[in-house]
Amino acid sequence: MSRRASVWGHVFLVGGLLLIGTNLRPAITGIAPLVDRMIADGVDVETIGLQSTLPLLLFGGASVLAGAVGSWLGFARALALGLVVLAAGCFIRTWGLAGDGGVAARVGGPLLVGMGIAFGNVLLPGVVKSRYPDRLGVMTSLYSTAMNVGAALGFALAVPMAETFAGGWSASLGFWGLAALSPLVLWIPQVLRKPKAREYTNPFRPLAQLARNVRAWQVTAFMGMQSLLFYASSAWLPIVLQERGMGESASYTWPTVMQLCGCVASLTLPTWAGRLRSQSWVAAGCGALTALSICGILWLPLEWVGGATICLGLGLNAGFGVVLLLIALRSWDANTAGYLSAMAQTIGYSLAAPFPWFVGWLSESSGSWHIAFGFLVLPAIGVMVAGWLGGKPGYIK
Repeated sequence: MSRRASVWGHVFLVGGLLLIGTNLRPAITGIAPLVDRMIADGVDVETIGLQSTLPLLLFGGASVLAGAVGSWLGFARALALGLVVLAAGCFIRTWGLAGDGGVAARVGGPLLVGMGIAFGNVLLPGVVKSRYPDRLGVMTSLYSTAMNVGAALGFALAVPMAETFAGGWSASLGFWGLAALSPLVLWIPQVLRKPKAREYTNPFRPLAQLARNVRAWQVTAFMGMQSLLFYASSAWLPIVLQERGMGESASYTWPTVMQLCGCVASLTLPTWAGRLRSQSWVAAGCGALTALSICGILWLPLEWVGGATICLGLGLNAGFGVVLLLIALRSWDANTAGYLSAMAQTIGYSLAAPFPWFVGWLSESSGSWHIAFGFLVLPAIGVMVAGWLGGKPGYIK
């Protein structure tokens, strides 16, 4: 291969990875800003809640399937399949909510969304481990930042698109189906490339082996509590900010700013941490910053709450980048990275899925958002412990 062809090969590969990462969050974060419009058009609150809860459940349930399909088809082709499933889920979900799709579409759509995202969540670390084994820190920083940018775009563009497109909020939701197909333009060379031959194995056998590895459980615990914190705080942060005295517009603007500022942490920290022999202090520091930020949002004077919100984004987004880095760094090879990613996300997202609901229930039961949102300090401390242990040097085989 000529040098020119090699350069373009890397451009298409890295560009494709970044576009895939960008599309793994907005289908979920783009719902919250549209809730009032959806309710005004007759969509009940329980149905809206399912649009966020069901994908999280599939993040966990489909992660084993994603690892198995990746080994069978090849990671690159399985990622392309995941994008198609994600797009189909967005379209079916929109049809179910705004059209005549009925219960099947309202449930089946978000399930497909979750399955498509699960393929990306699980397989991206394996692709990076396989194609860029000597650039794990840099590549993890890039695609985890792309995921955070996508989350911010979901918050930021939902209402402007609903006000611009003829279909209103339904067109805003449906747009993410089209966006999910866009990476395929750059990903075609990877799909056409013959995948590495892999002997078929029972997908549960490697997971059973990993389940006997203490370090694998430490990384899994880090992933689970980090995910719990992100989705539970994202679901209720606007309401908490309103309870603290912010206006409605500001309460949705600050989560967007939080995600964008968090991109700085996810872009730089894994790159730096990847050069270190141990990532323990870095991982534990992400949990400590998250815990302090939650306390700041709840108890600092209102003029300081915006700064605490930004710090929360720094802690959460940096932590997410670090856990992806640990999956790659602690794995002996690409296959191990794929299965460790599947284990961490199967168990981690299954753990995280009920907590957006639980925090809401706790606020109603206690009558206080300080108690409900303050509860998240406990998993933040858990991130500190799991991150310290999982960040120690060593390989998982």
